[in-house]
Amino acid sequence: MSTLRFWLLTLGFDAWWTLAVWGRERVIVFLLISSFLMLAFTPSRRRLWVAVACTLGIILDSVWCILGLFEFTGSTGVPPWMMALWLGFSAWWLWLLGYLQFAWYWLIPLGALSGPLAYFIGMRLGAMELLASPAHVWLLMAAGWAVFLPLISLPVLLHRRKP
Repeated sequence: MSTLRFWLLTLGFDAWWTLAVWGRERVIVFLLISSFLMLAFTPSRRRLWVAVACTLGIILDSVWCILGLFEFTGSTGVPPWMMALWLGFSAWWLWLLGYLQFAWYWLIPLGALSGPLAYFIGMRLGAMELLASPAHVWLLMAAGWAVFLPLISLPVLLHRRKP
């Protein structure tokens, strides 16, 4: 893949993520259509794992909401726009990981930093609010993402090892 295509797709996802978090319910139809298109363009051998990663992400957010760490604005659980965001993220991440040559252990600090950062930006954009102390929320999220990111990356990482 060309470097230009890589950066265009990555920056395109970042713009899509920002629109999703900023627009939320106002752009739900676009989010649903575009996230299912991302799934449709995912190679068939990887679609099931995209669905699994998406489901695990929704469960992770649900657990954090149930534990009272945060709540999404205007919702008592995980709202549809966030579910669409999980589907799009899962498709994008597993695609991106196929091109990056990260060793698995780099995914631990990457998850611990990037996961909470995404939620922090989402909070600043008004998509969620903290219900527990910030230190408690960010430390639990860092720990959760340090496990979550390597876990959802397993199929791609294991596929690389096959001769």
